[in-house]
Amino acid sequence: MAYERAFVVLRMATGVLFLLHGLAKLQRGMGAVSEMFGDLGLPGWLAFLVLAIELIGGLAFLLGIGASYAAWGLAGVMAGAIVTVKWEKGFIGGYELDLILLLVAIYVGLKPTKARPG
Repeated sequence: MAYERAFVVLRMATGVLFLLHGLAKLQRGMGAVSEMFGDLGLPGWLAFLVLAIELIGGLAFLLGIGASYAAWGLAGVMAGAIVTVKWEKGFIGGYELDLILLLVAIYVGLKPTKARPG
């Protein structure tokens, strides 16, 4: 029982982090974020996809609705962030937070639920 409560707290806290990352993109302005993606050699439209995944996935984690499915989109976003931006900065001060978020997303995606038994 305590294990299940701990999982819910972990899932919800991670959802808040993803949701806040999406909201930060909106506050910065999607034009600027799209331009930043372009500067990284990525298509600008990808910024909007990442925004949608962070917002919808963060809400899914927070509410516990469709979280196991949203987890794979969030894991993809984190893997992409590590490879395209954070890797060259190294572990400390680089991709350590992204790695934890990636691993939590994978865990949520793999965890059996009542709707999807193990």
